[in-house]
Amino acid sequence: MKKLLSKLLIIIVLLSIVLPSSVYAAEARSTPLDPTAIVVTNNASGTPDTVVVQYAAIGDIINVYSSSVGGELLGTATATVAGDLTASITQLGVAAGKVYISITRKALLESTRTSAVGYDAEAKSIPLDPTAIVVTNNAVGTPDALVVQNLAIGDIVNVYSSAIGGDLIGTATVKVEGDLTVKIDQIGAEAGNVYVSVISKTFLESDRTSAVKYDAEVKSIPLDPTKIIVTNNAVGTADTVMVKKLAVGDMVKVYSSAIGEALIGTATVTVAGDLTVSIPQIGVESGKVYVTVTSKALLESDRTTALAYDAEAKSTPLDQPQIVVTNNAVGTPDTVVVQNLYIGDIVKVYSAAIGGAVIGTSTATASGLTVNITQIGAAGGTVYVSVIRKTFLESNRTSVTYAAEAKSIQLYPSNIVVTNNAAGTADTVVVKNLAIGDVVKVYSSATDGLVIGTTTVTVEGDLTVSITQLGAKGGSIYVSVTSEKLLESDRTKEIIYASEAKSIPLDKSNIVVINNSNGISDRVLIQNLAIGDIVKIYSIAKGGPAIGKGTVITTKTDTVRVDLFVNITQTKAVSGDIYVSVTRKKLLESDRTLAEKYF
Repeated sequence: MKKLLSKLLIIIVLLSIVLPSSVYAAEARSTPLDPTAIVVTNNASGTPDTVVVQYAAIGDIINVYSSSVGGELLGTATATVAGDLTASITQLGVAAGKVYISITRKALLESTRTSAVGYDAEAKSIPLDPTAIVVTNNAVGTPDALVVQNLAIGDIVNVYSSAIGGDLIGTATVKVEGDLTVKIDQIGAEAGNVYVSVISKTFLESDRTSAVKYDAEVKSIPLDPTKIIVTNNAVGTADTVMVKKLAVGDMVKVYSSAIGEALIGTATVTVAGDLTVSIPQIGVESGKVYVTVTSKALLESDRTTALAYDAEAKSTPLDQPQIVVTNNAVGTPDTVVVQNLYIGDIVKVYSAAIGGAVIGTSTATASGLTVNITQIGAAGGTVYVSVIRKTFLESNRTSVTYAAEAKSIQLYPSNIVVTNNAAGTADTVVVKNLAIGDVVKVYSSATDGLVIGTTTVTVEGDLTVSITQLGAKGGSIYVSVTSEKLLESDRTKEIIYASEAKSIPLDKSNIVVINNSNGISDRVLIQNLAIGDIVKIYSIAKGGPAIGKGTVITTKTDTVRVDLFVNITQTKAVSGDIYVSVTRKKLLESDRTLAEKYF
């Protein structure tokens, strides 16, 4: 079987060698285009270049190449309607050149490329007519303007500072056929030239015009000095320069000198008419200012001749009868009341006629004016008062005398009661018929000396001054009072007080001695005592230590007189004497009482 297959294979190979292959014609190419039926248009940048082929049939495809063989495919187009067929190309280039075009018709191959089809360089726009250009050179703040007449929609105008190169100082595009205005921030204050070109649709930028001249910026008309009023106000109110009859947009500047950059104020007119320039302060003395105006689209005018202004005016001095000075005591401010003032008037009080310190100041309101001063001084003297009225300087000072601070009325000794209590109970000084706020002081001497007690009245009437201890012996005190808004009074004459009072000695009949046997404390019974009484027992009539002591204490609220037992150290077994004293509340210790002898 394998031999049979091998033979068949050999026969097939031999037959393929002997029998001839089928014969067919090559595919047909499209007929090459006629170069004379091709139009190439080389437009300026911004408009695509075009290749137009005439007499194309529906479905024809044209290709545009940069060279006859190979090269770059620049553009292609397919005919959808019989007739002319246009291929758009972004940009062939500015300079002249050549392209090569093929066509591919239905059922045929692409044709060979045409011989070179030349195209021209891009065309420049027609230069502008300098006589159709008007340049207006405005002042700073208003753009300069260049108007070109008779332009077409889409035309672009460029303005240059020089005939070749230079800066592009302005550009604009025509949106409505006719005249075009190019705005330029500032060409310059002086006269000069600009150079203008145009770029029309599908064309390159034109050559620049010859020099188009423009004039220097025009100055505003100087102001009339007779229409300017300068007012020199005092510190606190702005000085003013008022210029009459100005137009909206006019800007006024005020200078302190005829030449130089001494600008002290400026303002712009928002409503036609008069304009006021506010200046914080021109100065106190008289002087001169110089004023300019800058009108719309014009330069600043020349400065006026010197405009003189007066020195600031002083306020009218105060009259003495307008001023009342009250010299109060320490603790209450002294006052300077000024009458018949205007609201806003500022009053200053000085310690001297010239120079000196400001010791008080206040501003007048609808309710009047009072200057509070902590303390002018205790003695009489003089203050000096000035006023500052709106738009005026401070007035000259007015001297006003004032009295010394008034003393409080001296106390009557008959209204003073001194109680000299024993140690443990404060001594008291009672002063009668006082007013709320009165301050009472108790002294140990007629002049100088220490304040040994002081108290302020809180309830009208009598006042008690507590003093720890005046002393056991009698003596003298001196008392003063300080009433509100007054100085401290003179001290009273000597007010004598008695020595501290002794308690009344005990009666022998109220003392019982119980002499117990050895080992048991002796006892002394003291009868008819008051609560708080202190009993001391001595072994001798004078001096020596107490050998027993006791204080009357009871919880019975209805008890008037009570008894007290005092234990004492064992006395002698034989008879002897004891001495007993009592110290009652607010009193000194009594003299000692000899008790009955005991055995």
